[in-house]
Amino acid sequence: MLKRKIINDTILNIIATALPIMILQLVILPVIGTRVGDVEYGLIITLVSLSTLLSQPFGNVLNNIRLLTHKEYEDHGVSGDFNILLAGAILINACMMVIGTIYYAGSDSFLNVGMMIILSCLTLTREYVIVTFRITLNYKAILMNNIILGIGYLAGMLVFWLTGYWQSIYIIGSALSLIYVMRHSSLLKEKLTRTPFFKQTTYKSIILFISVFMKTILNYGDKLLLFPLLGPATVSVYYSATVLGKIISMAITPVSSVMLSYLAKMEKMKMKQFLSVLSITFVVGVIGYFVTFWISGPVLQWLYPKWAEESLRLIPITTATAIMEVMCGVIHPIVLRFNHMNWQIVISGTNVIIYLTGVLILYHFYGLVGFSIGILAAGLFKLLLMISIFVSNDLKKEQSKRSADA
Repeated sequence: MLKRKIINDTILNIIATALPIMILQLVILPVIGTRVGDVEYGLIITLVSLSTLLSQPFGNVLNNIRLLTHKEYEDHGVSGDFNILLAGAILINACMMVIGTIYYAGSDSFLNVGMMIILSCLTLTREYVIVTFRITLNYKAILMNNIILGIGYLAGMLVFWLTGYWQSIYIIGSALSLIYVMRHSSLLKEKLTRTPFFKQTTYKSIILFISVFMKTILNYGDKLLLFPLLGPATVSVYYSATVLGKIISMAITPVSSVMLSYLAKMEKMKMKQFLSVLSITFVVGVIGYFVTFWISGPVLQWLYPKWAEESLRLIPITTATAIMEVMCGVIHPIVLRFNHMNWQIVISGTNVIIYLTGVLILYHFYGLVGFSIGILAAGLFKLLLMISIFVSNDLKKEQSKRSADA
């Protein structure tokens, strides 16, 4: 019965996550690209990446920490801490968005900067409060929420078409989604009070934030690096080459979200279970690679005909990178749940070093192709490192158990 529910929830979460992604990637963003051209489109993609880089780690961390500590707070009959952390996250996020938007887009538009702050803060808050449905394992509500998010994106596209402000797409979508969640959640109504767990929760949040932020850099920092190196037009070419791989990656990522929700209730995971998850993920990844590679040509010609030919050269590399991200995304919650939190810093820190070193060196010799290979190498390194950590720690636990029994 439990296995069936996990499978059903996973399917619901995949559909829920894929729906707004498909609307964005296959409808809205190509329409924007057609209307504004490759240079401005590259700037828009860069600003979206900047917003995601700053808002997603804050919201995602509060979401996961709330999920993992919910039982502890509930058992002691206390509430608080999280709205203090949320307010701090929103303030830091807003300040960073001002600096980042001015750097990439210039300071000539106060309205542009203001809309980017609103966009990013709405996304951050939404990322956190949706944990309401994860705590109760209500994935039907998550699906409904994302349907509303997708409808909001489409409504925002109409506003963009009339006004030219592309930020309205994300603002209207996130606002409608947040309104729906708040009708079923009391999280934002909690008082701004500290509990005895405040220091412990803050520490866990900081450690996980550093880890998730570095991980998010690896997912979205490529556009932020390419913009000053090769300009906005190249960002458009590169982003188009990653579209299908990203769709598959983002659609499969909900598997890790469901896994963490159920892993939070488990005491341990056996090596046999871990290897089963790894094997299934590998098979799905290989199939996903060849399917993506096969359909990339006609899809890119349809979505981005102006620069599809340039993007197709990168498809074998960017698709492999996306599949690597999928595998890492499935294994990550297992490492997060059953190993010390500090391992997250080791994983993300070493991966960022490999990422930046590989990307900059290979870019210097081989341009955009070398840049793409560097990102792929960093993904492979992270996957092997996480597998090694789980296996190594499991062996240590087994040895300790045998020593205790002896």
